[in-house]
Amino acid sequence: MTRRTRLSDPMLRLLPWVILAAAFCLSVLPLFAPSVKESSAPAAFSAQNALEHIQRIAVEPRPMGSEGNRRGREKIAHELQALGLEPEIQSFTAPNYFSRAGEPVELANILARISGTDPVMTVAVMGHHDTHPATHGANDNTQAVAILLETARALLSGPALRNDILLIFTDAEEPAPRYGATTFVHEHPWFDEIGFVINLEAIGSQGASLVVGKNGPGAWLIEQYSQAVPFPAVFSFVTTISELMGGSNTDFSLFRDAGVAGLEFAYMTGSPIYHTMADSVDRVGIRSLAQQGANTLALVRHLGGSDTVPPREGAESVFFTLGRGAVVRYPESWSLPVAVLAGLLLLASMWRHRRGLLTLKSLGATLASTLVSMLLAWGIWSPLGSWRSSMGIAESYAYLAGFALLVFIIGWGMTRLTKRVLGGGADALGICGLWWLIALPLAIAAPGISYLFVWPTLVAVLLLVLVRKASSPLWKLIRWFVVSLSSLVLAVPAIEFFYQFAQPRPGNPDSQILATIIVPVLLLSLTVELLRSFWPRDRVV
Repeated sequence: MTRRTRLSDPMLRLLPWVILAAAFCLSVLPLFAPSVKESSAPAAFSAQNALEHIQRIAVEPRPMGSEGNRRGREKIAHELQALGLEPEIQSFTAPNYFSRAGEPVELANILARISGTDPVMTVAVMGHHDTHPATHGANDNTQAVAILLETARALLSGPALRNDILLIFTDAEEPAPRYGATTFVHEHPWFDEIGFVINLEAIGSQGASLVVGKNGPGAWLIEQYSQAVPFPAVFSFVTTISELMGGSNTDFSLFRDAGVAGLEFAYMTGSPIYHTMADSVDRVGIRSLAQQGANTLALVRHLGGSDTVPPREGAESVFFTLGRGAVVRYPESWSLPVAVLAGLLLLASMWRHRRGLLTLKSLGATLASTLVSMLLAWGIWSPLGSWRSSMGIAESYAYLAGFALLVFIIGWGMTRLTKRVLGGGADALGICGLWWLIALPLAIAAPGISYLFVWPTLVAVLLLVLVRKASSPLWKLIRWFVVSLSSLVLAVPAIEFFYQFAQPRPGNPDSQILATIIVPVLLLSLTVELLRSFWPRDRVV
């Protein structure tokens, strides 16, 4: 039997909304670059210094073989010399990718070494200095050039590190062959000394600096990153997706394929500006620049002081960031046992509450509403994304809020229809059952993604097993708090990431996959239905 118990006190009626808002605020914290206070310490990273480099360099497009590219290289070499470094120019030729004739053009990587006191390896930090022909490339990728220059200044202002630090400004990254990185990896003798590489990228103008790619022993990599950086933003679902897609198609791929351990950082909010003239200096998010720069400097210092080289092999881990900087990580091997435990608890709760038929009806209704939401969102987003291909960030998030409202209405309507036709309404067990049916195969095939589904399922069914009835307003609020927190802090970063992945990119149609909108809508629908089933004033088990 179910019964409706209402929270009579007006304050208690407001509390569920307060709890929901607090859980949502916590869940979005890792998605926005923090406000980093500018330090006057000489050895600290200065976002203002980096921005000034961008203002000096990102004044014109710098595609491979162009005069703008040559002038950009000269500015970088001059800045390195002003720091007291001796830039090495690795010159080479390659066919002009952006010319129909494909005539050979002169290209150049710029290299600079900061010698260590007793090196056991070389730590490389890398970014490409060229741009697409149709953009000044302030974010893609002048921000990386600026961060490398400012990192060098900060390192030279502090105590010498044990290991050598190598700055690599590659040319011709924008063409698919990655001519600059390819030439360095296959032809330069310094490549063999590199034990770790950090690559910097950006396809948007704002947002958190995420770890978007990794190579090497996963658990060790994330441990080093977590220990070193001041503003972590790392999620195993991001790196797992990258690996399933064959890795990032950037300069980092050359080092990855050669077996060099490393990490790749990027920020991506506002990606419709990618490879367009809108990627200008005034579109550089100072917070994103500060976070990416501070994290880069900290990790370089951490590894630059290490007396050991990265291990060749090691265990993998599942990891995600909570709030402002708490990185949760655990062995990948835990994923399947936790998923199995959630399944056993789900069966135990179904047996205890004797609600098998209602559970199946609710599972079917949730599945139906989710599929309808995904198809409808795809039908809306495809023409909308093509029509509003240069949408701003605020406009983009307004559409996401609209999709959230859409899935709520569809879910509510499907529940009412199921209740009327089949005699069963929203049931938390049925909704948890659908979550678990997604969690189990992911725990087997893609553990790095499975935590998005495994932990909310486990938490929800634990609550259902422990208490048969939730008639107390206080208990209902506690249960609502736990479910809201466990679902939102895990789901919201994934919803936002996949939504950014689905953005239109008129400057680079090859990276535009509008149909990806079905993934954030899937997560939205499941999360909304789970929260609805535990809402304190709804029918609950």
